[in-house]
Amino acid sequence: MTFRSFSKRKVWQETNRFVYILCAVVCVLIPLSLRTVLPNEAELEIDVKSWVTSEDSHSLTSRHTLTGSQFNQSYNGFQYKCQPSICSRQENVVFIKTHKTGGTTVQSIMYRYGYIRDLSFVIRRTNEKNGHFRHMELTKDSPKKMFLPLLDTGTCSFRGYNMSAIHVVHNWEIFESFMNPGTKYITILRDPVFQLRSAFVFFSLYKGVRGITIENKLLNYMRGNSWKWQVYGKNSQSKDLGLKTEYFEDEAKIKLFINQLDIELDLVLIHEYFDESVVLLARELCWNLEDVVFTIENNRSNHKPNLDSELLDSIRKFNHADVLLYDHFNQTFWKRIEQQGPMFWRDLEEFRKLQNKTMYKCFNSSTIPEDYVSGHNISDYCDRYTGGLYLFKNVYKRQHKTC
Repeated sequence: MTFRSFSKRKVWQETNRFVYILCAVVCVLIPLSLRTVLPNEAELEIDVKSWVTSEDSHSLTSRHTLTGSQFNQSYNGFQYKCQPSICSRQENVVFIKTHKTGGTTVQSIMYRYGYIRDLSFVIRRTNEKNGHFRHMELTKDSPKKMFLPLLDTGTCSFRGYNMSAIHVVHNWEIFESFMNPGTKYITILRDPVFQLRSAFVFFSLYKGVRGITIENKLLNYMRGNSWKWQVYGKNSQSKDLGLKTEYFEDEAKIKLFINQLDIELDLVLIHEYFDESVVLLARELCWNLEDVVFTIENNRSNHKPNLDSELLDSIRKFNHADVLLYDHFNQTFWKRIEQQGPMFWRDLEEFRKLQNKTMYKCFNSSTIPEDYVSGHNISDYCDRYTGGLYLFKNVYKRQHKTC
């Protein structure tokens, strides 16, 4: 090594050391100054309402102001991750829609956000109803053969999509071949016990199964073999995320599968903590809180059925892969929230106010009236917050063209 190359390396090392020290000082001094201004948590009052762009936050704008969700320092003696105060909106997102997990609500959020910003969605060309692929296998040739082309490119282009919010089996490598660079990957999971019961009823898996009650039928269903020929039964969440049926009983393969998802997925939402999930989603994507306000879709009941211990244990054994998957990402979900710092809870409180305000503005109620039909009454503003299929039809119509 020459003296000159050694000197350059030395200068580079000293420069890196200086930058590191400077960053450390900044991350220490800012929280100290915050503690001077905000001596305790009770005095932490941030007017988040003053930061949203307008009452209708979905107006076309490129300006993104600092919100509480990006204010992520430390105070009261607890250290949190130091990150930039300004972030950039993420508009390239794959949402892997799992079955009977609350995914339609997240899908509606994605369609609403993308539609008003003229983003291009992955949609199955021959499925005008909902655009789903479900368990059809995608390949790198699928876009040209099966997708709607990109929106307004002047030509029929099938590379560089912004968003996907449909039922399709997760395959990160294939998605990377046709999505925009830097795409975020997100999904949602639900407690496997109640997800299976919901799917059992919704997809009529009980037909032909012995039993008087749904619970009796479900127990006999798991004891039999009919599930082997059905798509939406055993371990369906793991199946949606790419686990092969032949690995359902292979503990080592399941753990490798979960570890791989840990690498590929940027965020996993949890159905049972939906409000917390969408606030975390807004933070991950650098969206405003109003961007993730929702109304509930496909919500058959807020009441969880009482299941006896025998049925609970049977479902957890039957859905073993889904249980391992859910338990893992439920733990990482709460670790992720803990890392956000105290401003996460301020964001959550503000989000719930915005949610309630939107519901009463549109429906004068905390729930959607039974006679409400998206696109036929109230206003365009309110229709944005309801009807995933209504929003989808608008997306499909605008993106559809003959190639």
